Amino acid sequence: MRKAITAVVYLGLVLIPLLACVEDIVAADSVKPLESLYKEKLRPKFHLTARYWQEYQLHPPNHHEGWLNDMNGLMYNQGEYHFFAQRWWTAWLHMTSTDLIHWTEMKPIMALEKPGDTRGVQFGGTQSGGGVVDFNNCSGLGDGKEPPMLVFWSSTDNLNQCMSYSRDRGRTWTKYEKNPVLIQPERDPNVFWYAPGKKWILIMYGPSSANKGGNKLKYGFNGELNDSHNLRECKAGEWICSAIRVAEDGRVVAMDQRGTGAGKIDAKRQNVGADTFRIGAKADGTEFLDGDIAEVVVYDRALSDDEMKNSVAALQTKWKLGDGKSESRLPADGVVLHLDAARVEAGKDGTVAAWKDVSGKGNDMKQAGQAAMPKLVEKALGEGPAVRFAGKQFLQGSQVLAAGAKNFTMVAVWQRRGAHAAEVICEQNSSTKLAGRRAALLTVAEQPVGQNSYLLFSSTNLLQWTKMDSEIPDSYECPDMFELPVAGGAADQTKWVVVDGNGDYVIGSFDGNAFTAESKKRDGDYGAHFYATMTFDNMPASDPRRIQMAWMRDWEGYPKDMPFNQQASFPCELTLHKLQHGIQMFRYPIKEIAKLYGKEFKFAGRTVKPGENPLSGLGADAYDIDMKIDVSRSSCELVSLNLQGNKVEYNLKKHLLRSMGANVPLEPKDGMVEIRVLLDRLSVETFGNHGEVSITNVARQDPAVADLGMTVVGGDAVIVSFSANEIESMWKNFKE
Repeated sequence: MRKAITAVVYLGLVLIPLLACVEDIVAADSVKPLESLYKEKLRPKFHLTARYWQEYQLHPPNHHEGWLNDMNGLMYNQGEYHFFAQRWWTAWLHMTSTDLIHWTEMKPIMALEKPGDTRGVQFGGTQSGGGVVDFNNCSGLGDGKEPPMLVFWSSTDNLNQCMSYSRDRGRTWTKYEKNPVLIQPERDPNVFWYAPGKKWILIMYGPSSANKGGNKLKYGFNGELNDSHNLRECKAGEWICSAIRVAEDGRVVAMDQRGTGAGKIDAKRQNVGADTFRIGAKADGTEFLDGDIAEVVVYDRALSDDEMKNSVAALQTKWKLGDGKSESRLPADGVVLHLDAARVEAGKDGTVAAWKDVSGKGNDMKQAGQAAMPKLVEKALGEGPAVRFAGKQFLQGSQVLAAGAKNFTMVAVWQRRGAHAAEVICEQNSSTKLAGRRAALLTVAEQPVGQNSYLLFSSTNLLQWTKMDSEIPDSYECPDMFELPVAGGAADQTKWVVVDGNGDYVIGSFDGNAFTAESKKRDGDYGAHFYATMTFDNMPASDPRRIQMAWMRDWEGYPKDMPFNQQASFPCELTLHKLQHGIQMFRYPIKEIAKLYGKEFKFAGRTVKPGENPLSGLGADAYDIDMKIDVSRSSCELVSLNLQGNKVEYNLKKHLLRSMGANVPLEPKDGMVEIRVLLDRLSVETFGNHGEVSITNVARQDPAVADLGMTVVGGDAVIVSFSANEIESMWKNFKE
């Protein structure tokens, strides 16, 4: 059942009425009251999570309020830190802070009115990107009062790179009326100022010049994060007669005139939505077909192998695709939609306002908007006609398959003309973006393995961009690029760092035109849940730190009974250090964490013996723990911290730091090892030797383990110092 609940929420001193639509999964007489916002029992105390505004649901999926993913456009402006993050292209989440610790969550920017509603939205949704403050008004978008803030983002067509700006310190945002500022395949543009060359640099993920053969096109089934969409290869400009079968056991089979491919989806999650059926576009309006469709037939059952062969052969013969060897007829049983371009009646200008369903079920596909109407091309396929879709053109009708359908087949004759991004032939979808609620015949473009690159562009006005000849190979998604001084190096020595989507990094030099790698790529973090990092741009001269945050990505680890999903890592300062093996980047929590300290427990110069637990009685659910072990004077093999059921260990014999499944070498420094752990309700972040090693993980606490524990194995451990500071909630002053 759905139930409307009205609440009043305070953000700072601003009173905001909140209407929450609650999706209850219990009987009406046992509805549970909402927990106070930001005070839910499992809401992290000092890690950023997203809130709900008008849409309350437990364990919200991507696209929905309460979801958070990629870090975007982190920047500092006139005393405020601005944190942006994805709500999976339906909006950029926005929070502000004066100290990087206490945050005010603002209304999301560039948001769709609701998931799936792209009316009036330019270039689909807003994917990831970066942001800058244009202090010198290079863009001309300032008003003379405040320097404009600019954020750059990719549209969901993975082709148009766009920009939005704010003239009021980030309170309101306008999409640039002349978007796109750059037309370039792929995504995630990030921008920074290169002072020596007095120009702006844009770095983004895109196709490598080594990709001489172009992207590979494949097609298959898409079920909204329950996919099997790489089943068969195709080519731009090639006509395909394909049949996609989805069966109740989750097996997916794709068949065309040249062969068969098979895959598997999660049958339990497959539950097709029943709001609309579309031809030539996704129901949320973010992916569109640039190509032609001659015929579409949908069955409300899973055709047999022979029936699939017959359907492909029948249409292959009809449209003369290759050497048709069969005169087989289309199976008639179970047809719920049949669109045939040979029977389309177009307007005088060729536009198609309606494509009549000839199955007898009355599922006509229509379009009321003139600009969104596709056109009939009389001889698109030899002598045969086809309906051509370009831009944001599509046809739409009511659902064809029943809600929750698990057995169905889609047969189509189609071609796509380009070789980048994903494009939809047809789909049935719901208005809410839930895993398994989609049933689409989808084509995707993939770069060959090992040919992912970062591309570089330059500009003097942030509006027109010129591509540089250089690129950075072996790179994928969400780039970040910056310069740092080298501690322990020559005076004034600096190096440039390029960070990959998964947090790995490479160190080198940059002359304003080309980046030259001077090291192999290294792990930026060894945890399983570290992705889509970004650092704050435009830090003040009085505080030149480079501070990084990351998406703590985990598809299954977040609680199902909370109104939020995913979180950001705690801000860490990045520094470069010259070590024996070369220059390495360290990550270490920012000092401002001390603002959240509560009770402190500490001791120093203590020898811990097997069977002792000096941490007995420490039972809070959030701590900043710092421990220094004298390895040279200890006789034990292992020191283990039990943190509410999660273990962090150091093996003194093998010099290995273990945390949440990661085993990372960590050599003592002058006989000592320092281990720091940030423990929150849903995370364990571990650091070794002041940031030489970083391990970031999502972690649930075990309610059966009341206290923290320290265990030593195989001898004594000499603990030079130990401190455990309780962390108070950064939301403690938030009132509802």
